[in-house]
Amino acid sequence: MKRTTKLSFYIILFIVFGLIGFWMPLTGDDLNWGSYWGHNYFPEGHFLTYDGRYLGDLLVIVMTKVKPVAFLAYGLFSTLIVYMIQKIHDQLSKPKFIGLFTASIMAVFLIIAPKSIFRQTLGWHAGFANYVPSVIFPLFLLYLFLKNYDRKDVHYYRTITFLTFLASIATQMFAEHMTLLNCFISVVIWLFFRKHFYDGAKRLFNYILLGNFIGAILMFINGAYIKVLTGTDSYRHVTGSNAGDTIISYMRNTYTPKFLALIIVAGLIFVTAVVLYTYRLKDFKRKVVNYTLLIFAAVALAPFLVVSPFGSRCMFTSFVFGAAIIAINLDLISGRFEKLLLPIMTIIFLILGIRMDSLAHDYGRSFNTSIDYTNYQNTVDRDTYYMLQYRDTNYIWLPAPVENDAVYNALYVRHPERKFVAINYWDWTDAMRKAKAKTHNRDDLMKSFDKQIKHKVKLINEKNNK
Repeated sequence: MKRTTKLSFYIILFIVFGLIGFWMPLTGDDLNWGSYWGHNYFPEGHFLTYDGRYLGDLLVIVMTKVKPVAFLAYGLFSTLIVYMIQKIHDQLSKPKFIGLFTASIMAVFLIIAPKSIFRQTLGWHAGFANYVPSVIFPLFLLYLFLKNYDRKDVHYYRTITFLTFLASIATQMFAEHMTLLNCFISVVIWLFFRKHFYDGAKRLFNYILLGNFIGAILMFINGAYIKVLTGTDSYRHVTGSNAGDTIISYMRNTYTPKFLALIIVAGLIFVTAVVLYTYRLKDFKRKVVNYTLLIFAAVALAPFLVVSPFGSRCMFTSFVFGAAIIAINLDLISGRFEKLLLPIMTIIFLILGIRMDSLAHDYGRSFNTSIDYTNYQNTVDRDTYYMLQYRDTNYIWLPAPVENDAVYNALYVRHPERKFVAINYWDWTDAMRKAKAKTHNRDDLMKSFDKQIKHKVKLINEKNNK
């Protein structure tokens, strides 16, 4: 019964997150990865001087070309984060009921991530491919630490050890700051805690240490980082770019002084509360988890004090670790009420998940309609392109307004000399509704839709000229 319930729970998570990836439109860099750039990235050797995120780049290329892969990737990696955090909790306290309360809390945290973080991770395939999978291995290392600490009866088959070694190499090829974090964790374990592990576990951690450094070397020998160190890279810098987009500059430029002060105060309160609460705990492993996750969050952000550019996607790791502290400790405090709270949290997740799937579907529909309409306008002789806006940009990464999206225009617009005019979401969806009511012929739909759009534009212009 418990196994079936757990499996059903994680399948639900997989589907909810998978549908986000399946329906989300291609925005920002996604359009390049899904077209000529991505097609030629590896065959023409661009990867040798672009960056060392070989697996992250490969993942986004496949996701943007094959929608079912996006579904599988979003579902798998998001669910694995939740699963690993539940497994960490289970090493601290044996579940009294089913053992999914931590997972349900963490799932809710992922689906309600701050909009600025969400839009550059789950709302952007390129951001997801590099920043979400890379979070899993540090959580896996913490789980292995707890499971093997001072335990003699642990044995790992050669196959498991070898696969973990391969994973320790592969995980280094997603995001640079996570590559450094994994090396940091492995070195700390080897220097200060190896005496607390017996032969099987010690061998496993040694292979992880070796794999992490092999992966880091494979990443950082990429020609891109030579240009970064010599200051000749046009995008990345080690002391901040001319635009000043290290983490400190990013925060100053993105948020108002009042909101920035609020973020700083909230962060200090959270860290202080965790430290004071953890200091009073008697359970050594609980202390390790809380302090370790705090340190992980800090170390993951530390490189961006001098490295630019920094974006909200870079905060995803720290957000996950901070949310994990809350989820794990809430479970430990209120675990006796799991029978009551687990169904409530699951229902909350389902409501939020269905809402997010609906938004993703709407974003995707807007994107597909925009392509169809642009293709139609390519065949019409006139001086204007009407570009369809999204409902909003709260949960998708749109670095430029739709009418100024250079990548989209390069891919789909045949007459770039024309004027580009943005059409409000509510105006074009109303136009589409009327067009569908007037014709059931798919071939004539865009023609009817275009007439409705031009009528809308005429009415808007007349209103503005009064």
